[in-house]
Amino acid sequence: MRRVKRNPIDPLSGMVCKIMTICVILVWFLSCSAKKDRPPMNILFIAVDDMNDWIGPLGGLDVAKTPHLDQLASMSMTFTNAHCSSPVCSPSRLSLMTGIEPAKTGKIKNEWYDGPKWREVEDYARIETLGQFFKNRGYKTLAGGKIYHTLAPPWKTINHADPSAWDYYFPSVQVPLPYQKRAAREVIDPQEFMGKRHSYFTWGPLDLKDEKMADHQVVDWALHELNKDFNQPIFLAVGLFRPHMPWEVPKKYFDMYPLEEIPDLKIKDNDLEDAIDHGRRSWHRFVLENDQWKKVIQAYLACLTFTDAQIGRLLDGVKNSGYADNTIIVLWSDHGMHLGEKENWEKFTLWEESTRVPLLFKVPGITKPGTRSHQPVSLLDIYPTLAALTGNPIPAHCDGVSLKPQLTDGQKSRDRSAMTSLEFRSGLIGHSLRSADYRYISYPALGFEELYNHEEDPNEFKNIAYNPSYISILEKFRNELTARVPGITKERITNLSSQFEVRNDSILNLDYKKLYELPFKKTHIPIKLTP
Repeated sequence: MRRVKRNPIDPLSGMVCKIMTICVILVWFLSCSAKKDRPPMNILFIAVDDMNDWIGPLGGLDVAKTPHLDQLASMSMTFTNAHCSSPVCSPSRLSLMTGIEPAKTGKIKNEWYDGPKWREVEDYARIETLGQFFKNRGYKTLAGGKIYHTLAPPWKTINHADPSAWDYYFPSVQVPLPYQKRAAREVIDPQEFMGKRHSYFTWGPLDLKDEKMADHQVVDWALHELNKDFNQPIFLAVGLFRPHMPWEVPKKYFDMYPLEEIPDLKIKDNDLEDAIDHGRRSWHRFVLENDQWKKVIQAYLACLTFTDAQIGRLLDGVKNSGYADNTIIVLWSDHGMHLGEKENWEKFTLWEESTRVPLLFKVPGITKPGTRSHQPVSLLDIYPTLAALTGNPIPAHCDGVSLKPQLTDGQKSRDRSAMTSLEFRSGLIGHSLRSADYRYISYPALGFEELYNHEEDPNEFKNIAYNPSYISILEKFRNELTARVPGITKERITNLSSQFEVRNDSILNLDYKKLYELPFKKTHIPIKLTP
């Protein structure tokens, strides 16, 4: 057998190997040290009021002009199936800022007190809010505009924010928004209008420059903060009030949407025969009686584009600040907005147009530009996500789940639905669960359920909860709901009220009345305008 001759080790080669090994160890050590010494990331936290899925990143309405949101989406992870935990300002924002599921605490309706009176509820008494979480970990916490449930003149003046969470609040924690001038009476309340309406359910152009708008002034303040040199990381919360009603913004934004280009919305006649009357059909009647539907859509679109312009200013501010490479940007809205779908206006329902919200994350070094995820997520997930992204343990009280896995892989599945809960003005309570393909709604006091297949019925026209073909899907949702909401049992949520009747695999609301069977005063009732 031929023997293989072994060559002795070349001394020079051995030295090279040793040097390479030392270099690898040194690079590893420096990398670890750099990670350890890397300054914490700043956070730009953009809260938008009443922004629905018509914006470009969510593809809801083709005519909507939102170039700056499109720009942000091109740099971010966009969650296309994100939902609020309650479709009203107060509980939606409170749950996001505290991390606590509102169905657990019963805080599922709008409330109009001033100050953080929610602290009187045991579940909220001692927890760290999102602002406090970062303040207690060395961040400079700055807020301006509407972060919690907030109103300011000419509305009543309230702010649910906890003052202790913020190092500074613009304009102040007592008056949390700059004054906003209303449109002229002849524009928003012409004599020919018939019927009664809310004094802020108005629309029309303002004879003002952008600089005179409250949201523009909030962004001016935020840009001023971004131009400062900080010796600590910052948590900058910027709350934009539009597109909340009244739908009144400078005229140039109305001019972008000629009435002849406003599309008809997809509507089904008698859509509520197999559903619940949400209590706002009188608003729809007012719009139809006065032939204002397309004008209101025009006004809402104008507000969307005005708000988009303010978001663009914020994005430019970050870009020019020197903080861009070390700043997380998260943008969200507290709930969606109906504009006549299901004969509803504003929010206050458990259907898609109320619960679906924009949610975008841009995280340097983690998110990939222009990525999207259709996994069902909740605004409750923002708190634990920001905690995880900044290297902090997630507080035990948080009911949401970190989205960090989905930020790197949008297809990574989640094992629960997005839940939304609401107490209607009538006192009726309902809960909705949104999965990737279905929406389930339960009104336990009535034993009434709704189920919609979003693959086949994205407008939620057909309630299929009483079709036996879907019983297995229905059971999964029932099991999830009873596990997540205290005091809910299967027996209770399936004990159907005599108000409803099952007919041929469908459900009929026996109390349903057609829209024009409802009372309506065909006289002009002036709205009350504050100066």
